[in-house]
Amino acid sequence: MDAPEPGLYLGTSGWSYSDWEGTVYSERLPAGARLSEYVKKYATVEIDSTFYGTPRRSTVEKWREITPDGFRFAAKFPQEITHERTLAGCADLARSFVSTMDLLGDKLGPLLIQSPPSFDVDGMGVLEDFLKDLPEGFRYAVEVRHRSWLRSDLAKMLGEKNVALTLIDYPRMPRMEAATADFVYIRWLGDRREFPSDHTAPKRDRSEDLRWWAEQTKKFLGEGREVFAYANNHYQNHSPSTLTQFLEVYRGEK
Repeated sequence: MDAPEPGLYLGTSGWSYSDWEGTVYSERLPAGARLSEYVKKYATVEIDSTFYGTPRRSTVEKWREITPDGFRFAAKFPQEITHERTLAGCADLARSFVSTMDLLGDKLGPLLIQSPPSFDVDGMGVLEDFLKDLPEGFRYAVEVRHRSWLRSDLAKMLGEKNVALTLIDYPRMPRMEAATADFVYIRWLGDRREFPSDHTAPKRDRSEDLRWWAEQTKKFLGEGREVFAYANNHYQNHSPSTLTQFLEVYRGEK
């Protein structure tokens, strides 16, 4: 999928879905070959598997080797850091994760700190301390899912550190529009309970929502920011279709 203009990276949350056989992948394509096919269509991907643990260094090196120049990987911090320890007392774990992902070299995009819904604004100090301890020279994005953050100084704090506030389309959170870094990180999440499985085709029209996001994206790009946007299967039940629909709306074709 060609980006409509430089600086816009569109991808999906993960790539290893057997449900996509017949749409993104040919029938019976081996799981190990899916990334090689994925990169023929998209310029970026958000690695979902890193949420479950830091990958082997050899795995990261393989990802780097089989992807073309200009491709970008985003990756979630492991849940041990974000959900089990809720960012406290895990500076060494975080540095180890960043060091491993750095093996991607110039193919490494933003690293996502996805906090659990229970992580509320009382954790502001913990979050700030965690960010202070992270290695410099990398792009970080912070996602919050508790409404208490909406009335906080989170955007100001992140802006001072050039850390992106992740902008999400999620049923339990109002949309946020603040661009707090020199790049923007967008996630079209949806509700896992609505589309839990069988992600073979879209089951909901999101044209109006995506039209709003397209206007925001144009504004961010016009400000000189790179935009990384990722669609989850739970948004419409088929994230590749979400990207197609977004581009149609973005280009004024729909």
